[in-house]
Amino acid sequence: MTGYIVGIIVAMIIFVAVGVIAGNSVKDTNDYYVAGRRSPVILIVGSLIASFLSTGAFMGDTGEVYGGFFMGIVVVGILQASGYVYGANLFGKYIRRAKVNTIPEYFGSRFSSRRLRILASTTLLFAVTAYMLSAMQGVSTLMSTITGLEYKTCVIIAWLSFTIFTVYAGSKGVLITDTIMFLIFLVAALIGIPFIINAAGGWNDAITALANSTTQPDIIAWTNNLEYMYPSGAMNLVWAIVYGIVWAVVVMVSPWQTSRYLMAKDEHTVMRSSVWASMGVVTVTMALYFSAAFIYKVNPDIEEGSTALIWAAMNLMPMLVGIVLLTGILSAGISSASTFLSLIGSSLTNDILEMKAGADPKKQLLFSRVGMGAASLLVLAIAFFNPPQIFWIMYFGGTVIASAWGVVAISSVWSEKMSENGAFLGMLLGFLGCVITKSYSALCSVTLPIYLDPFFVGVVMSIVGMLIGNKITPASEDAKQKYRAMHVRPESEKDPAEEKKTHNLMYIYLVFGVLLGLFFVLGYALPYMRAVG
Repeated sequence: MTGYIVGIIVAMIIFVAVGVIAGNSVKDTNDYYVAGRRSPVILIVGSLIASFLSTGAFMGDTGEVYGGFFMGIVVVGILQASGYVYGANLFGKYIRRAKVNTIPEYFGSRFSSRRLRILASTTLLFAVTAYMLSAMQGVSTLMSTITGLEYKTCVIIAWLSFTIFTVYAGSKGVLITDTIMFLIFLVAALIGIPFIINAAGGWNDAITALANSTTQPDIIAWTNNLEYMYPSGAMNLVWAIVYGIVWAVVVMVSPWQTSRYLMAKDEHTVMRSSVWASMGVVTVTMALYFSAAFIYKVNPDIEEGSTALIWAAMNLMPMLVGIVLLTGILSAGISSASTFLSLIGSSLTNDILEMKAGADPKKQLLFSRVGMGAASLLVLAIAFFNPPQIFWIMYFGGTVIASAWGVVAISSVWSEKMSENGAFLGMLLGFLGCVITKSYSALCSVTLPIYLDPFFVGVVMSIVGMLIGNKITPASEDAKQKYRAMHVRPESEKDPAEEKKTHNLMYIYLVFGVLLGLFFVLGYALPYMRAVG
């Protein structure tokens, strides 16, 4: 065990050191919140993917696959990745034009509304804290499994590992460490899966064995294991499509994704980053999901499915490769946690407490760091006393944002008739509809019909609220002028050479989609049909 422990300790020290070094170049709140608005594609892509995948993918999603919900999670994974391109086109490049520090500040500026800014910040804090809790629990579970230390001790260590550099360096440190961590877990996923495939007896033999599994019927069938969630394949497929859409919306509008676009050096960086991020997320998640299914073939008796990859790293791979994979899982959790902490602290100081623009830059920076540090203590307290529920906490946080922000965010960019009152009621009712429905389901241990899923309830309530608000109070002339200004493309973005590069990347994205389809036909569908036929 010593080798694994040493590898993780070294990785944590490197992350903290890099983050602190990055923090030395932070001079003001512009650097602290949005990295000076000059970040290149590689940093935006790295942060987009690292902040999104987290331990939710490496432990939460893979745990669901190991438990029998393979195809459902695959459908969600592919649909959610499309949200990057849609989000950049429909929302991301427009909010960058607003020159704000946070997404709640965008909503407040778009409608000249202090109360909307506070509401957006409040919903952000609620959802992001839940998501950050998921990431912290994943890292702590990993550390506890490897070291044998008590879970709560690992919570404190995990908290320290990302709090130090996040509080000190802000977004600049987060971008750089996110990118390093993304490269680590990308390499880890691609290097580790061949060993898992080999241990499972090879690709075709593993597919055949899983297709005919007696201990986990239909584990890789399109129906999923019918004893796992819903008792019919159609209902499971509908759930997967619904949550694929939910997570596509999350990718489109969530603060832990769209805030990265505020840091991009130009709109072409936004567009290119979205394409590379979409391809990167699909590549990593598909490797993880097939790996989790193959691990079940090797060992169907792992007590906690969320630790399947950890077990594989320590039992199916050479130690060096296993250390790389475990470091990759650790990196995914720390990178997401640092992003979420950065968002929580930024929203608390920039939006709720709202620093005065005329204040001394050094005092503003100190105030931001103190605020972020205080926010981290609150999250530590919640994580310390809350038992691990990585997958469902992650999905809860994402659903809240999709319900509360989805309709309002897109409408704020594409509807001139959207009023401040419509935006406020839409966000408020969407948030309440989702949270109340989800709380009822959880507290009463009730599985609601798919059409009463908290996401659907929240979205419907959001639309109703938006329509009522717009009817009561039409859009002001100021709001209409800001809408028109948002759709004026800056002259600096009209470089033909840059436009050609961006358009050419879309052709690469198209080829990637075709190759992905061929992979599933040749690597999954045909072997599976031969196995069951």
